[in-house]
Amino acid sequence: MKVLIVDDNEELLEFFLLSLSEVGVQAVGAKSAEEALEHVGKEKFDGIVVDATLGDSDGIGCAQRIRETKSGRGVPLLVMSSFSTPLARRMAKSVGCDDLLVKPFGAAQFIERVKTLK
Repeated sequence: MKVLIVDDNEELLEFFLLSLSEVGVQAVGAKSAEEALEHVGKEKFDGIVVDATLGDSDGIGCAQRIRETKSGRGVPLLVMSSFSTPLARRMAKSVGCDDLLVKPFGAAQFIERVKTLK
C-alpha cells in the first residue's frame, strides 16, 4: 500500500511517515498543497491523507484540487481535522473526501484508519 500524507507540520509529518513505515505501509510526505499535487501528478497512490489546515492553503481546498486531477479522482481521501461538527464533515464530503479523522488521535488509530483506505 502506498499513501500520500499532506501536512505542513514537519514533526507531525515525520511521525506519520515513520509510524506507517513501521507497519509496512509505503508513505510519501508533502508539506504543501502544491507539493501534494506534484506527487499526485507523478505517482500512483492507494490513499491520500490531508491535514485540514495547511500553511499555503486550506486542506479542504487541497483535497478538492486533488480530486479534480485525473490521477486523484478515484483514490480514497481522508482529511484530518480538529473540528468534528456536522458542518466540517459536510464540507469534507462536498469536495470528495471519503472520511474525516478527528484530532487528537493516537498512532494506532491513525494507522488503522490509513490501512482501511481501500
